[in-house]
Amino acid sequence: MDRATRLASGSVVSELVVWFGERIVGKLELTEPGVIRLTYERRWLDDVASFPISISLPLRAAPFEQEAAAYFANLLPEGDARAAVCAKLGISLGNDVALLRALGGECAGALTLLEPGSRPPDPQLYSYELLDHRRLARLVKHEVVPLLAAGATTRLSLAGAQDKLPVAVLDGDLHLALEGAPSTHILKLPHPHFAHLPLNEGFVMGLARTIGFDVAATEVLTRTDPPSLLVERYDRVHGEEITRLHQEDLCQALALSASQKYEQEGGPSVARAVEVLTLHAQRPIVDARRVMEWQAFNVVAGNCDGHGKNLSLLYTGRTIRLAPFYDLVSTRHYPRLDRNLAMSVGGRREPTELHAAHWKQLATDVGLGARIVLDAVRGVAERVLDALPEWVTEYRRRVGRRAILQALPTEITKNARRVLRQLR
Repeated sequence: MDRATRLASGSVVSELVVWFGERIVGKLELTEPGVIRLTYERRWLDDVASFPISISLPLRAAPFEQEAAAYFANLLPEGDARAAVCAKLGISLGNDVALLRALGGECAGALTLLEPGSRPPDPQLYSYELLDHRRLARLVKHEVVPLLAAGATTRLSLAGAQDKLPVAVLDGDLHLALEGAPSTHILKLPHPHFAHLPLNEGFVMGLARTIGFDVAATEVLTRTDPPSLLVERYDRVHGEEITRLHQEDLCQALALSASQKYEQEGGPSVARAVEVLTLHAQRPIVDARRVMEWQAFNVVAGNCDGHGKNLSLLYTGRTIRLAPFYDLVSTRHYPRLDRNLAMSVGGRREPTELHAAHWKQLATDVGLGARIVLDAVRGVAERVLDALPEWVTEYRRRVGRRAILQALPTEITKNARRVLRQLR
């Protein structure tokens, strides 16, 4: 962009460089009127090995504004987690660029945001610090803002409002990633208002894996009190070196803000998710069926928080596929939370009111045969009922006799039986 164009569109008051590994992707600028702007680097555009960093940000020389603002804002924490970081760092709640400058060294996916003149660290020089029991206990007690646990030596960001922290599991121990080093796992901490939340997610995620879903691997950490949940990052490959994989969530792909992640607020629907996969995924039919099964599992498990940021796309160069599932929690276990589905089925959001006609309407909405969708829903409910007894026994062996295991399996069994009954 030449100087005249810059001045006409607003002077640049802040700038970050977007990196993919050791290559510059482009520049992220904040202009004087408060507009966020991404411009791809010419060398990135000319390289045949390059790729658009988002479906909403195709390769082109002209800059992006609204789409870029939505994409990068979706890398940042939300709600109470964002407020805590901003208060600690003295940043205004709405200042996305300042937050990206503070936290953008290690985000979801493979991009790193750095100050002009800085470079990503050499992988041979990645630095980590042991997360000892004392510091872990302070995190669990909410005495420390998780994303700032390592102080000024860390730049970590995760989307969502839940208290969580990127960590690296090295030789079996938890470590904090310092100075732009990549993490391998996400540590989800106990919630002060929702009892047993990590245990809930661990149970539901493990159940999904047991019935054959491609989900992120989890491990309950019973050495914290209350227990925490360790989730393996599907956007990292842990070999001799830790490698970042590129990904984006559905809101980023559709240029929607995090405040639009729910369908009733203008966010993605199941049909929009399938449309994106149909147009862009390497195996659209396979991935579309996986979305149908995901939504059926949400109904059976009581997960009413399956919104647009809980579906993601995983990139291998320009090849796109639906990422493993994550953030599967039985939210209906908590009466204070919304009892309606984040994404509707045939226009209905109350899971107890879904009958065959609603699933058939969803099949029409997404362009799949009714029999395919009904068989997928029925199959999920039947597999859950078959797997539950053995999984409850196995989970109890791992975590001990926990109060949540008295209620949650019963609730899920009831849901699965209702789904099968209403399909008939």
